Amino acid sequence: MIPNAAVLHLFGRQKGVAADRQLLEHMSRRQIRRGVEQGLFEPEVRGVKRLAGVVSDTPSRVMSLSLFAGNRGFVSGMTSAREHGVSCVPVNYLEVMIHDGRDPDLPRWATSTRTAWRIATDRQELADGRVVASPLRTLFRCGATCSDVRFEKIAEQMWHKKLITPDEGAEFLENVRRQGRSGVLRFERWLEKAIERPRPSQSALEVDLAFALSSMSIPAAQRQFPLKLPGGALIHLDLAWPDAQLGVEPGATFWHGGDEKVRSDHSRDRACDEIGWRILRFDEVELRDLQRCTRQIVSIYRARLA
Repeated sequence: MIPNAAVLHLFGRQKGVAADRQLLEHMSRRQIRRGVEQGLFEPEVRGVKRLAGVVSDTPSRVMSLSLFAGNRGFVSGMTSAREHGVSCVPVNYLEVMIHDGRDPDLPRWATSTRTAWRIATDRQELADGRVVASPLRTLFRCGATCSDVRFEKIAEQMWHKKLITPDEGAEFLENVRRQGRSGVLRFERWLEKAIERPRPSQSALEVDLAFALSSMSIPAAQRQFPLKLPGGALIHLDLAWPDAQLGVEPGATFWHGGDEKVRSDHSRDRACDEIGWRILRFDEVELRDLQRCTRQIVSIYRARLA
């Protein structure tokens, strides 16, 4: 049996997988069964077939879970965050949320959660047909499954990508808090830090360093602190202690490399010096030793206060 053009186009636009209900629009159940027997189609998850020769990789598996969920669920949690473009989540973690009344019966590479809560309202279909949790539902689920540091990285990246704002997060949380859902506390802790801030963190390094400093015996740093330079230019310091006029700028050398960018950073730091602020810079290599970096920051902070 040779699949017709419509079937091949269906597989082609869906990363090599198709739901049985889609295939039935172009062929009979008997033809689908024969396709499996002849090795042309391979079962991927229940009710979803993969075209022979297509690698069962992460993108095709995400699509398979989306097709399996249909209108009764969606890809969720850290998997959904990755599909929204967040980079600080495990590549091979695959999670789907299914309506409470349905038995998932999924392969070992997939994690499933059953719920009847807001399935219809919190699903979002992406351009290629993948069905994922909305950004706010994604973040809420991550609050129940991630560590504090990873959750904040996900939240900051989603804010940076303009998928959410702290105000939208607060409104969403207000609607679900009364229902006793898990994941509320991490969400609340992040909102307490972010709700009054002018903009999101600019890197995961900033989040790592802020968390490492939170256990040190100095006040919490203000994030994305606005500072006006001589001449009127407004900058935002990643981490700042206004009482000591001390700022810290963690950044990857990829973004701060090159002669022109280095000169710009030095010029900005000298402008901060003019108004009494000292700026400390740490790149990703130095921040591998967070303990050493935080000790230096604490020491310099105390010296400036003295």
